Amino acid sequence: MRRSTAMRFAGIVVGCVVLDIVLHLVTSGFSSTPPTPDYSPLAERLGTGGAATLWALFAFSGVACVFYRFRNRIPGPALTRGPRYGAGIASLWLVAMLEGVPLFGNAVVDEFVVGLSDAIPVLVMGALLGRLVAKNSDRTESDCVPLVRKLLALCIFAVVFIAGRYAAYTTEAIRSGLQTHALETFLWTVLMGICIGVNGLLLGQAARATSSSRSAATFGLCLFGVNWAFFLLFMPMVFSGFLNDVLARIAIDVVLVTAGHYLTYSTVLRR
Repeated sequence: MRRSTAMRFAGIVVGCVVLDIVLHLVTSGFSSTPPTPDYSPLAERLGTGGAATLWALFAFSGVACVFYRFRNRIPGPALTRGPRYGAGIASLWLVAMLEGVPLFGNAVVDEFVVGLSDAIPVLVMGALLGRLVAKNSDRTESDCVPLVRKLLALCIFAVVFIAGRYAAYTTEAIRSGLQTHALETFLWTVLMGICIGVNGLLLGQAARATSSSRSAATFGLCLFGVNWAFFLLFMPMVFSGFLNDVLARIAIDVVLVTAGHYLTYSTVLRR
């Protein structure tokens, strides 16, 4: 990357972090922070605003780096790849935020509004970075797949995620609202499974490699895993007592999404 492009790239990331901070300030009335939170050592040292800003810089930079790595392998014309990537990650983060409803008993509208404060800047960042660095490539494949096969692929991603998450809930490998908010837990898990399926359809081809297992590992670890980890690490960066649970979630979900990609792209979406 040329120096001038690198500076513009960094400027877009920082600008979208600023947008994220502004949106969170505007929507602070919807914040679901507990009245007597147990803050992490980082938050006690930097303050909650400082820790949140550090997370935003860390997370948005990571999302941008993943896009740069795979920018010319995402399907479609060059100018559509940034919005495609941004929409995928924005939906992932937005739906993930809604887990606070079954997990902590927070209001749906609060979690949705706060989630939009992260989703909108990520979408904007994807679109801007796409215009800056995405180029047409002969290697980019078309995603012209029949609708029936797309729906079947989405179902595979969703079913694998739902089954795996419920195994984690019932064995208490991760925290859940299964005992206190069973219906909300089910609805969120289904919604998250569908969202992951949509991401698999939007971005799964960008992970193509010489074998189905290698493609699945690339998608699960990079296109999904890195972006998922960046989002989830907000909690242990700001609050104490969440690190082990977050690490378990990252590991479990990466395995589930990798398995979903392998089953999907080695069967119904196999070329």
